[in-house]
Amino acid sequence: MRRLMLGLMFCLLPGFALSADVPRPDDAHALQGIEEGRILWDVTASDPDALLARLGVIEQTYRDLERQGVTPRMVFGFRGGSVRLLTRDAPDRDMEHAQTILQIHARLAELHALAGVDRMEVCSIASRRAGITQADLVEPLVEVGNTFVTAAAYAQRGYAKIKID
Repeated sequence: MRRLMLGLMFCLLPGFALSADVPRPDDAHALQGIEEGRILWDVTASDPDALLARLGVIEQTYRDLERQGVTPRMVFGFRGGSVRLLTRDAPDRDMEHAQTILQIHARLAELHALAGVDRMEVCSIASRRAGITQADLVEPLVEVGNTFVTAAAYAQRGYAKIKID
């Protein structure tokens, strides 16, 4: 059985390589004249699986901007139920999703390490309602007074707000 599985894997590998080489469509029309892609990710997703999947799409967006010669500039604003997933003890409080929550924490650190990912903010209104303080949050998250205020400020700096729920 093991040999059969290995054989199938080696037969399928060339197909995976070919699909990765397929050229992807571009966004040249929309990006014409754009040098910097400024995005504020307005994150309210409270389902761990959904949030992890969306973080993958956010990274793909970052890579797509880079691939097309646009410098990514990104800020994250977490509010609502999403803040419960961003604490050090979240995996302990939700054993069913503990592994996914740990993957979210790791993915956030990876995203923050990318050039042009400037801030990851948590709304203190949401954190206060959830009984969360700055000391509870995983790095690199920073608590701010009100993400609606910061979203308005980033909009005035040319950041497009994209909702992630």
